[in-house]
Amino acid sequence: MTGLVLLVLFGVGAVLLEDRGADLEARGTRVEGVVLAVQGGGRSAWTADVRYRADGQVREEQVALGDSGPTTRPGDRVTVIYDPADPGNVALWGTHNDPGWASAIMAVLAVGTVAGLTAGPVLLYRAVRDRRRAT
Repeated sequence: MTGLVLLVLFGVGAVLLEDRGADLEARGTRVEGVVLAVQGGGRSAWTADVRYRADGQVREEQVALGDSGPTTRPGDRVTVIYDPADPGNVALWGTHNDPGWASAIMAVLAVGTVAGLTAGPVLLYRAVRDRRRAT
């Protein structure tokens, strides 16, 4: 049962994150920016520090690139999408910039779902087996 609950939570979380990214792409303001640095790899997801202009102010933010590796290099010109109501909510065109905490929660839910879905049948089998042995 725990595995099914975690599976539902994982699904809901995935939909919310996808909607958040799609909403930013649909309603966000697009400006040109420049990649200042790229970091990550190994156990951490790739990120890029970008500089862009929002409402007349120069801003620098870190943008998630995902686990697949960097798609940009320092010095690259990129299209930055930001939320006019929250200029710190940014993404690069083609990415969703999911917050690190959300990605961590999704990873825990994924592992928990697999563990719960595999442990459930094993526990049921053991319970039936133990009951049969007792009779």
